[in-house]
Amino acid sequence: MRSHRRALFAYSLGVIALIIALWYGRTRTAPDLAVPIAEIFPQATAFRFERGVFHVYDDRESLLGWAGSGSESGYGGPMLLVVGIDTLGRVAGSRVVEQRETPIFWRMVKARDFLTSFVGDHFDQINYDYGAVVGLTGATISATAIGASVRSAVADLASEAFDVTVPVPARPFEFGLLEITVLLLFIVGAVTQRARGPVRRRVRWACQITGLLVLGFWRDSPITLAKITALLSGYFPDPRTQVALYLLIAGFVLTSFHCSRNLYCLYACPFGTAQRCVGVIGGKGLKLPIWFVRWMERIRNVAVFAAMFMAFLTLKPVLASYEPFAVLFSLNGTTLQWLLLFIVLVMSLGISTPWCNLFCPMRTIELLFQNLRRTLRGPRTASANE
Repeated sequence: MRSHRRALFAYSLGVIALIIALWYGRTRTAPDLAVPIAEIFPQATAFRFERGVFHVYDDRESLLGWAGSGSESGYGGPMLLVVGIDTLGRVAGSRVVEQRETPIFWRMVKARDFLTSFVGDHFDQINYDYGAVVGLTGATISATAIGASVRSAVADLASEAFDVTVPVPARPFEFGLLEITVLLLFIVGAVTQRARGPVRRRVRWACQITGLLVLGFWRDSPITLAKITALLSGYFPDPRTQVALYLLIAGFVLTSFHCSRNLYCLYACPFGTAQRCVGVIGGKGLKLPIWFVRWMERIRNVAVFAAMFMAFLTLKPVLASYEPFAVLFSLNGTTLQWLLLFIVLVMSLGISTPWCNLFCPMRTIELLFQNLRRTLRGPRTASANE
């Protein structure tokens, strides 16, 4: 009981510190748009902000065009773009003013010249089929956000400069194989947890392989600390296109709070299954000493806190993502993530799911919910139900 109180006290201090970091991050000064506008219009010497857009002039007071901003949420949160159009209605250029994506994503964007692909297009002839234009593996959310940000800015500019309404097609509600798979994994997991013996093991393996193929290699959409941090920062992806994300996080939170182990980790997590598959090859014969596991748990908790603290302080949720998931499922990642993946897979040959038990930030969040559950239910009730 005393150790439970100490853990809850430590968690409470950590939550308070994270709230302070998030508050500080949100009090930052808004970015200056003059610099990116000057880059789009090199001859500009004066800007006048009227009715939501910038009117851009040269040194002879001649109108060069108009500039405006657009913002949509990507993987790491909102990204702010400035777009300029000239007096003929053609896109003069676009600049990213503020973004919260990974450096790897922006390297892919620059390699494909996505932002410059709009230059020269008339505002009513721009191809907003961002998925087809970019084709960025594992970066659909962020690629879509770039196109949507440009579209939002151009629509405002066309309305102000030419009194023309640019049609904005409604995003369709996406509910397909991915979303159905997520629902079935949680439903089957909830039912199977009540079973015992070989039936539960077989069904669990079937669910895990399904999660590995669908949530891992097909869609690269496991739960990450960056996604949790983005939601806590107030960055909510469009629910019409991100149903699976909300289902995964809701299932993780609810089962973490009401069950001894959350069903996402047991039945759906693709990276956990990858470790188990490697473990089948190696035999998983090694048992780690309890003291080592306890120390690694403390180190993991500190790492999770530090990652979330920096993410809140800078309002960049991607800073909280150190998991090697993208390296395995889309072959994109930093050198550190490649090294971490190698270490985890080698350890998996002799140790059962080392990432899940020693490193995974979701385990820290799960334990937080379980400590909260014990506090709300009381020690006697909690012990009777477990």
